Amino acid sequence: MISSHYEIVTIYMANMPHQLGRASVALGHAAVLLLLAREIRWRWLTNPLAAVGQTALSNYIATSIICALIFFTPGLGLIGQLQRYQLYFVVAGVWIFNLAWSPWWLRRYFFGPLEWCWRSLTYWRRQPLRRSAAVQVVATS
Repeated sequence: MISSHYEIVTIYMANMPHQLGRASVALGHAAVLLLLAREIRWRWLTNPLAAVGQTALSNYIATSIICALIFFTPGLGLIGQLQRYQLYFVVAGVWIFNLAWSPWWLRRYFFGPLEWCWRSLTYWRRQPLRRSAAVQVVATS
């Protein structure tokens, strides 16, 4: 690379084997995770993760609000005051909240609150939200 005066094509060609190796390792990790996710003994973890995925928009906005309350002035105002290792506790707390809230919510409702709003706006009519209300609608039809 030095002898080519850092010519862009030479740099890319020199890094190509490394990039191919990274891609194959990433695919291998993904394959192992997918195999583990299919195991029944991991359902205690995969079911809450699936619920977080089903309420992704609501969790994203909730995470933003929680972190804004932790780090900015109207809340605790901790921006720049925590060490790096302490930020992991914030991340763990937010993840525990998301992993606990999402399955609890989806046992009662079909969608997350923001997913319900988005779906209702997409179809231009109010979608059923409560699971019990939807069962009543199906039963009376």
